[in-house]
Amino acid sequence: MSAEQTPRPRLGLVLGGGGARGLAHIGVLRVLERERIPVACVAGTSMGGLIGALYAAGVAIERVEAEVVRLSRVTEQMRLVDFELSAAGLSVRGRRIYNMLAELLGEELTFADLRLPLAMVSVDVRTGRPVTLQGGLVIDAVRATISIPGIFTPVDLGDYRLVDGGVLDNVPVDVAHALGATHTVAVDVLPSYSRNQPGVAPVETGLQLAFAPQQFAEIYQVLMIMIAAVTEAQLRQYPPDLLIRPALSPHVTLLSGFNRADELIAAGEAAAVAALPAIRTLLAGETEAESSEGV
Repeated sequence: MSAEQTPRPRLGLVLGGGGARGLAHIGVLRVLERERIPVACVAGTSMGGLIGALYAAGVAIERVEAEVVRLSRVTEQMRLVDFELSAAGLSVRGRRIYNMLAELLGEELTFADLRLPLAMVSVDVRTGRPVTLQGGLVIDAVRATISIPGIFTPVDLGDYRLVDGGVLDNVPVDVAHALGATHTVAVDVLPSYSRNQPGVAPVETGLQLAFAPQQFAEIYQVLMIMIAAVTEAQLRQYPPDLLIRPALSPHVTLLSGFNRADELIAAGEAAAVAALPAIRTLLAGETEAESSEGV
């Protein structure tokens, strides 16, 4: 078969949601850039969508790391919090986070301006359906995909009222395929309970909330179990060619652990390094095609 008949693999990178745990994605991207692994498109949810947007926009990994390290300080985190009291209760309005994103991405950056095709997942609370965001202003899509229900005020875009996409599609391999990926590498930073058995000491203990009342901690655990179950079902339906799960501390949760940025980035880097042989195998077809073209 000639090189013209053999389509080159298009590697789609899928970055899952996970709050602070998603900082591991920076380590994964650091390795892919260092090893010059060609990424054709990016799909992400929540923190994975945010970091994926920065990558697709061409923001240097070094700058992303520097910003994360700055935000690892509690005083800097508090400056991003702008509480809003409404009939719905107390929530974070998100304007200060929007301003921070505007400094990194620019307020006028559109999906058409990106150096790589990008899509982010959110959920419309009016219809209960996932919404793939891949047009218009990038900053609006990022703000929508990171809007954790009950914490951030939902984002109104057109007829949609959008919240964090992790509710329904936390590791959106299906979205990467829709972008044209022929091969996918997915990074999941949330716990998976598939190895646990009832009545046996758990292999995966879930996320540990410091100082939380037991009732709240158990509700949180149930939420994580539900997200994990939906994710496992999605991954069975749309299996990635390679799934990377960095080894992260259970004490790093969605909202806590930003002060451990160096540790989280290093964990993502270690996981990506371990996955390099498998990633190169996925791209072997591209190398063969390039060799055929040179004959």
